[in-house]
Amino acid sequence: MALALCLQVLCSLCGWLSLYISFCHLNKHRSYEWSCRLVTFTHGVLSIGLSAYIGFIDGPWPFTHPGSPNTPLQVHVLCLTLGYFIFDLGCIWRFAWRKSIKKYHAWRSRRSEERQLKHNGLLKTH
Repeated sequence: MALALCLQVLCSLCGWLSLYISFCHLNKHRSYEWSCRLVTFTHGVLSIGLSAYIGFIDGPWPFTHPGSPNTPLQVHVLCLTLGYFIFDLGCIWRFAWRKSIKKYHAWRSRRSEERQLKHNGLLKTH
């Protein structure tokens, strides 16, 4: 059972990566981050649609049967979403990590300059 779930999550991750690569090839004039945002938008629309279908049509109704066992469709949506979250973690690592590091180093260098100026008594106010 656990191996089947891991395989579903892996297939989902491969699907999200394939969609990302397709968006990169279709939108060559846009950045790679733009394609990542398109995948995020696609995941949002798909997740909302599937969750609404599960909650309102397929059942069980979540307010009358809380804690009931998951249906196979719920498990598939969970695996689909988990694969997306792994993909998104990779996007965060690829795109946001570099920006965050640059901002941190810029902040740290400004802070060390201010310390030097305060230490020497030459702090200027603009």
